[in-house]
Amino acid sequence: MRPAARRPPLLLLSDVDGTLLGDDGAWPASPAVLRARLAGLAEAWASPVYLGLASSRTLRELTVLQRALGLPGPCIAEDGARHAVDAEAPVTGLDVGPPPEPESHGTRRMLTWAHAASARELRRRMAHEERLGRADTRLRSAEALRALGFRTRGAIRRALDARTHSVLLDPQVWTEAERTGVRSLAAARGLHVRRGGRWFTLTTAEGKGPALCALRHQFTIAGVAPVIVAIGNEENDHSLLAEADCRFVVRNPHRGPHPVLSALPGAVVLDAVGIGGWMEMLDRLIPCAQQALAARASGATPAGASR
Repeated sequence: MRPAARRPPLLLLSDVDGTLLGDDGAWPASPAVLRARLAGLAEAWASPVYLGLASSRTLRELTVLQRALGLPGPCIAEDGARHAVDAEAPVTGLDVGPPPEPESHGTRRMLTWAHAASARELRRRMAHEERLGRADTRLRSAEALRALGFRTRGAIRRALDARTHSVLLDPQVWTEAERTGVRSLAAARGLHVRRGGRWFTLTTAEGKGPALCALRHQFTIAGVAPVIVAIGNEENDHSLLAEADCRFVVRNPHRGPHPVLSALPGAVVLDAVGIGGWMEMLDRLIPCAQQALAARASGATPAGASR
């Protein structure tokens, strides 16, 4: 009798703010509970479950969050401008190809790939457009940064100084008319402005989706081919969810699921509000992954597979 084929691992890519973290910085459950739930999912799935973070935050911020969770994994940072994996390859069998120079993030050494122009180049393009430059958060005074929630010098370093391939914008400095026109203005300069919660990110990256596509390719050429699950809540998560095999949409407090995300084919809009949706996603993850795996076995193109 032929033994049952081993299931591929699950790669869960989660947005951070408004998805995995609440506005007050709270997790949906304690790190110990989250680790136990993911371990239980891996046992039920009979294959590893890896948690990666995909955010407009910097790589340094994401590795700090992963250390707090006790769950290191791949990262997609700066709204898709960079992605990274551990140099020590904690993902079994993952061969990431010709490596760039490793970066140190605390005790972790990570290999990173850029998908966008450097922050220096972005600021050069912004130099002649006052509307863009005025919103550059890095130009705020120390007092203004504290008022915006950057309480310590470490927080400023992690969120702003560590931003290598994007610029964090504060849309509150724009008038309503400027907000309407600023995306077109940026596009005319070959830039993308995407909203993620309170902030806008300026970058030349095409979004989180292409970075996930590159990460998927690295898994696939190593013979791993995971089932990819993505969860998010804002417009900057659109390409991430579009590239995934399973798509979960968080219901934002007071305004519901983002219509751009809920309109994606096969998107599962969660019933729980806010970060409570993350725990609901874990409850619903395996049936969704089973459907994606069945589609793959039948020869159907997975929802997020590159065509």
